Amino acid sequence: MQSNPKFIGIDTQYPTADGKRLTRLHLDGAASPLASAKALETICKLLPHYSNTHSYVHSSAQVSTKALEWAHQTVLKFVGADEKKYASVFSGAGTTAAINRVARGLHHARPERNIVLVSSMEHHANDLPHRQFGNQVIYLPLEGQGATSGTIDLSQLTQLCQQHADEINYIAVSSVSNVSGISNPIKTICQIAHKYDILVLIDAAQSVAHGPTELDHLNADFLVFSGHKVYTPMAPGVLIAKRKLLKNLSGQDLGGGSVSRVSFYDFELSDDETTREESGTPNIVGAIALAAVLHELMHYSLDGLSGLNAIKAKENALMLDLIDGLESINELTIYGDPELPRTGALAINHSQIDHGLLAAILNDYFAIAVRNECFCAHPYVSSLLKEELWQLDLSNIAEEQQESFINRKRGMVRVSLSLYNTPSDVIRLVDAIKRISSELDYYTQHYQADNDGVYSHVEYQLEWQKELGLDV
Repeated sequence: MQSNPKFIGIDTQYPTADGKRLTRLHLDGAASPLASAKALETICKLLPHYSNTHSYVHSSAQVSTKALEWAHQTVLKFVGADEKKYASVFSGAGTTAAINRVARGLHHARPERNIVLVSSMEHHANDLPHRQFGNQVIYLPLEGQGATSGTIDLSQLTQLCQQHADEINYIAVSSVSNVSGISNPIKTICQIAHKYDILVLIDAAQSVAHGPTELDHLNADFLVFSGHKVYTPMAPGVLIAKRKLLKNLSGQDLGGGSVSRVSFYDFELSDDETTREESGTPNIVGAIALAAVLHELMHYSLDGLSGLNAIKAKENALMLDLIDGLESINELTIYGDPELPRTGALAINHSQIDHGLLAAILNDYFAIAVRNECFCAHPYVSSLLKEELWQLDLSNIAEEQQESFINRKRGMVRVSLSLYNTPSDVIRLVDAIKRISSELDYYTQHYQADNDGVYSHVEYQLEWQKELGLDV
């Protein structure tokens, strides 16, 4: 019998600055959504059988080994990848570790190609790793400019591929921006790149939880995402790669498990692409918990739809409600091309108060959790804010205070939606921002900002130790 996901923390309450205790509204899923109850349930069922893998000699080892194999297969199924064509690898530090693995491996595999094209909307995790190894990084321009910029400019991409055809190693691009929620045309990007023997790495951290991926259809060479973005906070990252490429991708970590034979004089790596990439003891528990959550999401159902298509329909409708509600507030700016749909997240600013102050008030008085600042995407956020920052009037700001003033303006508030969010959550957020707008003096008088632009309440502070029951 079908049962849709349940989430830990939906009913968590916090005290507020005005003496209430409210149920927290979690609108920060783009950073990390709430944990699925299925993850915890799976861990509790697995731990009595817990053993290391790579063995069938005893029953516990059989359970762990077979379950980890199932986890690899489930990941491939979840993203629509043919297991004959693609292999899945679990990596330690989420998306970041997987991207660094690809960047290192492709540098060694194709040293004659030292140019990497990186989209201008990337998270640092899909930007900084490519700046290593003597690479020349060229940033792909976006359609439009400034606050209303959109997706990758495909004409500029094509021109760069033609101009540097024999020098470009690969393209690194996110399927969905973690700032604006804007999606890139991944299939078209892959088609253009492959004409010139250019490989494509997709950062899918912000997309896989919100709808179907269909990697076979996209034909990307590498796809990465983080387990914690898919309701499994203790999970590893995931690298999915074409087997023919992974087999020749040098520079992996070496150790137990990845080899078939070792002597004092030489060694042989395993013929299996996944095995040779997972040296040492993998995050067995986290990987199996992630697979259980992915399996549950694939069986989600709503209004006659099932799986990731049902999730996409539900969240798309909720995003339209969110955009309509925020657009009804005159003081707000929504960043990115207004004609493009959003997936999972969007970023805003309030014309009357700084992003840090808006986020703080939402938390302290309304128990609404959003994220602010630059979301580990500093270049992209700066490009969206460029015109606003240039127009700042510093004439009445003392010189020694100007840096602090600018810091308070250099950022946004991000609202991100997850499967557990509802239309009433959107109404609660919109009503809260409207109330803040109408009572600005009341709320702002209780805050002070430091030199980095972080706002804190002068009287209220959460006693985090008490929330965890810790005596520290």
